[in-house]
Amino acid sequence: MHTTNPTVAVQLQETLGQVFGLFSKMIARRQALDPQAMSRTDYALLGTLAHCPTEAGIRISKLAESLGHDLSTISRRVSHLETHGLLERLPDPSDGRASTVRLSGTASRRSSTSAAPAPASSAGCSPTGRRRTSSTSTVSSPGSPQILPPTRSRRRTPPSPLQTSGRTAS
Repeated sequence: MHTTNPTVAVQLQETLGQVFGLFSKMIARRQALDPQAMSRTDYALLGTLAHCPTEAGIRISKLAESLGHDLSTISRRVSHLETHGLLERLPDPSDGRASTVRLSGTASRRSSTSAAPAPASSAGCSPTGRRRTSSTSTVSSPGSPQILPPTRSRRRTPPSPLQTSGRTAS
């Protein structure tokens, strides 16, 4: 039986809260400067799909359920990320009326380096279907958005991972 030291658990909880808070502030600052910047929902969507590498993809309704968001919100975010070449839609092999989404080839190459374990709630993926990704891996191609590593300086806001194309984020 494994026991956890309450002091360590409290410290870990506080530290994780601080990290998540800083990440949220970074995302908010980035979006204030650039409406095309990725939202927290975008990062969660890409992270979930990165840990579910299936050729068939995942239904948007399953992603919405997994992330705890409304179907219309996830659908808008999928369209936004698809416009930037990070996701692709495919016909659902089990139901011709529905579609699935998966990471595009560009996004898959960017997340191919191992670094972090998959979250437990990866849209119903089996543990054997998960893979590890790196938040600091980058692959650049002309005209494609970049997923950038987090910066260490608090004074500088890193550039948006999505290039400005005149469209507004939804």
